[in-house]
Amino acid sequence: MQAMGDELMGFGSQAQKLGCWTTMTELAANAPTLGEALKRLTRFYRLIPWGLYTKLDVQNDVASISLSSSEASSEFDTYLFESFLFYIHRTANWLIGRQIPLYRVDFGFSQPDHAAEYWNLFLCKNIHYQQARAQIHFSASLLDHPVNISAHALEKFLSHVNIAMITQSYTSKSWHYKVRSVLETRLNANPCFSDIASTLNLHPHTLRSYLRQEGFQYQDIKNRLRCDSAIFHLSHTGRSVEETAALVGFSEPSSFIRSFKNWTGAKPLEYKKRA
Repeated sequence: MQAMGDELMGFGSQAQKLGCWTTMTELAANAPTLGEALKRLTRFYRLIPWGLYTKLDVQNDVASISLSSSEASSEFDTYLFESFLFYIHRTANWLIGRQIPLYRVDFGFSQPDHAAEYWNLFLCKNIHYQQARAQIHFSASLLDHPVNISAHALEKFLSHVNIAMITQSYTSKSWHYKVRSVLETRLNANPCFSDIASTLNLHPHTLRSYLRQEGFQYQDIKNRLRCDSAIFHLSHTGRSVEETAALVGFSEPSSFIRSFKNWTGAKPLEYKKRA
């Protein structure tokens, strides 16, 4: 960015001068609510000739921030859409000091080879491709949440924006994180949802409702943890396929092999050899 003098690093239709992000952040951080902050953010980027049009929409109880091409003939690299939506989501988290669960993420391009990484970027399984525009969707009720950023917090955030974006810890306060943490300690026992709810001193219906509000389902959390753990054991601990299957809660290696291939596109042994 510094070498090119372009915050978009050459991915936009025109260079975006250094300082644009700082100016936008200062405007947003001084807004009274998240809704006003996001209005300022999207309005700011509509004033910059970079080839994309930003908009905040609210329909019923769902808020959306969209990113669409304002030049019919222009085609932009997928990175521009991925990174902008990622930065907007993480900035919104920072503005209100909590993780904003995303209901859905839309992209205008076809599913890329690195699509599995979108979980790490957006913590959302509901990803759609070849849509009319790139968007993130979340609960409109969060727009009324107050923004309370001190001058010191703003200065700290702007001094290391990228670090602040990728090291956010708001997730630890969420219910899907708590479920994952409990599940991680007893994954080999393949606990049922009622067991997890009991450990968290909640009725299963209550916990399911909390997860639904954050855009998660128990089986998705469980599958993701199983996949991550299996990859770790196959790649770093030298465990066999059979041992790995047992460690991640499968009673039959054959079931594990089918599931692993569904998660990663490769059989466990193939993945182990490649690693």
